[in-house]
Amino acid sequence: MKRFLLPVVMMFVLASDSIYADFIRFPFVNEDQQLIPRFLLLVLVFMTAYVKQNFAITYGFIFGLLYDINYTDLLGVYMFGFAGICYLLSKAFKVLQTNAIVVVFLATLAVCVIEFYQYGVQMLLRPEMMSFHQFVINRLLPTLALNAVVGSLLVYPFKLFFTSLKKELREE
Repeated sequence: MKRFLLPVVMMFVLASDSIYADFIRFPFVNEDQQLIPRFLLLVLVFMTAYVKQNFAITYGFIFGLLYDINYTDLLGVYMFGFAGICYLLSKAFKVLQTNAIVVVFLATLAVCVIEFYQYGVQMLLRPEMMSFHQFVINRLLPTLALNAVVGSLLVYPFKLFFTSLKKELREE
C-alpha cells in the first residue's frame, strides 16, 4: 500500500516547495535574502538513506524533471542534479551510519551542493546575475538554515514511512 502512496507523498512535497515559497514569510528575513525551500531534495535524501538506492535515483530523475518543468526555463538542471545527488549519497550511506544526525547533515550538504550547482549553471548563462558574495550571504546561508531546520523536523516521520516502505518491498 505504501508503495502506491509514495508518488502521492512526493507530489505533495513538490507542491509544498511552491506553497512555502508563495505564502510563508518570516519577519526576521529582509527583502534581499532568499529562503529557497528544497523539501523535495530533503525527502530524496531520506529516501536514499532508508530505502533502496535505485528507488531514490529513479525518483530523483523523475521529480527533478517535474521540478525543472515547474520552476526553471532550462530542462535537465535539477533532473540530473537530484539524480546525481541521490547516487553520490547512496555511495556515502554505504560507508556512513544512517542515524538522524548524519542524515540531516548530509541532506544539508546536498542542499549546499545543489545550490552551488544551480548557481554555476546560472553563472554560465547569465554571468551578471549575482556576485558570489551576494549569493553566499543572501541566498546560500538562509537556504541552508531553512532546510536544516525543516530536515531535522521531517527526518523522523519520513524515516518511519520509508522503513515501513522498505519492509513492504522486502515482503513482495
